[in-house]
Amino acid sequence: MLESGSIPDAAMIHAARKRRQKAREQGDFIAVEEPKVDTKKGSRLAREDMEGDNSDDEERMDMNAITGIKEREERREKFYAVEKDCSDEDSDCETHEWENQQIRKGVTGAQLVNAQNESVLSRFMIKSSADKAIEAPPEVKSTSSLLEQAYAKCTLERPQQLLSVTKPKKEKTKTAALRSPQEIREAINERLNKLKELNARHMSDIERVQQEMKAMQLEEMDAKQKAPAAAAKYRFYQEIKCYVTDLVDCLNEKISAINDLEKRCIVFFGKHQHFLIERRRQDVRDQAREMAEAAKPSTVRKGPEHDEQIRRAAEREGRRTRRRCERERQNTLSSHLDGMSSDEETSDRYQEQFQNELEELIKEGVEVMDDVTDDFCKPFIILSKFHAWRQTDMSSYKDAFVSLCLPKILGPLIRLEMLTWSPLLADYKDIEKLNWYPACILYAWNENESEESLRQDPDVNLVPTLIEKIILPKITDIVTHCWDPLSTTQTLRLIGFINRLGRDYPLKESTKSLQQLFKAILEKMKNALENDVFIPIFPKQVSENKTSFFQRQFCSGLKLFRNFLSWQGIIADTPLREMAIGCLLNRYLLMAMRVCTPIDAISKAYTIVNTLPTAWLQPDSECLKNLQLFILYIKQTMESCDANNPVFMQTSDKAKQILQRLHSN
Repeated sequence: MLESGSIPDAAMIHAARKRRQKAREQGDFIAVEEPKVDTKKGSRLAREDMEGDNSDDEERMDMNAITGIKEREERREKFYAVEKDCSDEDSDCETHEWENQQIRKGVTGAQLVNAQNESVLSRFMIKSSADKAIEAPPEVKSTSSLLEQAYAKCTLERPQQLLSVTKPKKEKTKTAALRSPQEIREAINERLNKLKELNARHMSDIERVQQEMKAMQLEEMDAKQKAPAAAAKYRFYQEIKCYVTDLVDCLNEKISAINDLEKRCIVFFGKHQHFLIERRRQDVRDQAREMAEAAKPSTVRKGPEHDEQIRRAAEREGRRTRRRCERERQNTLSSHLDGMSSDEETSDRYQEQFQNELEELIKEGVEVMDDVTDDFCKPFIILSKFHAWRQTDMSSYKDAFVSLCLPKILGPLIRLEMLTWSPLLADYKDIEKLNWYPACILYAWNENESEESLRQDPDVNLVPTLIEKIILPKITDIVTHCWDPLSTTQTLRLIGFINRLGRDYPLKESTKSLQQLFKAILEKMKNALENDVFIPIFPKQVSENKTSFFQRQFCSGLKLFRNFLSWQGIIADTPLREMAIGCLLNRYLLMAMRVCTPIDAISKAYTIVNTLPTAWLQPDSECLKNLQLFILYIKQTMESCDANNPVFMQTSDKAKQILQRLHSN
């Protein structure tokens, strides 16, 4: 049955016609109209003029006499008109309609059925296009297409031209060829191989996914087992992060006050030392002026011009008297030479003021950390926090470069503790006795550690690094502002401290802070050589007594010479020889010895030679070349002495010993 709204195709129309004809023959069909005589069915010659001219050769059949045919034509025309309306590609409707009428005139129902059957059979005999592996679904052809195929079968004249004109533009011509069994088999095998490859890939993916799932399950189990430890480690890292942040903030807050206090302490001690040095130099100037005035005739001679000079002279003589009394009490008066002692005595008022200022600085240093808890100001507690990190996760401890950060963290606290510390003071503490030292030297110490473990320990150089970064720069500032090269006590204390540092800690010569320290020492020695050595030449004065100004100044120069040579083995020999022998001995001491008596000159020369380092007196050494003027003076002095005079016998023996030690016999 034809559904409502559906358009019947040619097969349905043909079947309906057969049913009506069969019903009519059986007599149960009542025709509305009288039956008409069917026209003879057969092939007719369709004559068409494709170029549009009316030729006499063409004959048109009159269809008006056949009513049934007209009715079928009208139904076909209506059906085809509906199908034609769906197409947007026909440009000339009248011409196309006329062509369709001509086709329908020459095609019978039997031909239409034959065309449809051939179309159905062709779907099984013709293979689809080469680019598709699976056959396309059968194409449902329209009635017009079937009519055209049927007409093409029955028409002998110009079939190709008629099909090319009447074929719809939407249909596409497909190249087709018959499929042989071998081709079908090859296609099936190809398709089977592709499916096998696809299945193999799928199986491989399944196996890989299964392995990944197993690995993920193992990871999940491992993660669950490690979760508590990871959570604890995370909490620890959060705590250490907060602690380090607070510690850095605290140090940043206090660093300016620590720097200010440190500078004030250096200035304070430097001011005190500058006072002593300037007083000594002023005393030398006053005595030189007095000696110059004493050498003038009595008529021209004048006393001190002002009371200040008199006051300084009185204070100077009072200090000398007190030192002499102290030497008498210690039974060292006979071996002492005037000018060898350091005049560092101050008044009680000055000492009280000095002590009050020092205590004020110490008090301010203590108050810097009054508002800070011990967790952020005690080196031992701070290091214990980082030691816990080191024990918890050594790899992250190394990755965070904690060993490089510890000296910077501890630096401000160590400097705060060492505000008033100085190796030049009599009561200074060794660094091993300071509070920060035990905490740092025992940091990360282990009872079972070996040489191999120490080589791999990132904190093994913590204390040497602190010495290099904190102690040496502080010593450099002390040398620059507070050290007096003419003070034997200060010089020996400083030399002893530097020797201990070099012996106990791995300090390299290339260390920048160590080079700066040696440079500061040489600059200070050069300054003392230029400003503290003054030996007046008064021939008459020399013959008076040993307590004269000349003798005191010569001994002062000899004292500086001895202090310079005390640095042998610490400072390079070349600059030290140039300063001690080339400048001080040959330029000042030797010139003063030339105005002395032979006995006094040989005695001074004997003291000088005994002061020289033994390492410098080796044969063919550079020092002997620098001492050629000194050796020549000793020989000249021996020649000027009478060897037969008993007075000069002891002096001659000393001169021979001097030349023997200098390898100049």
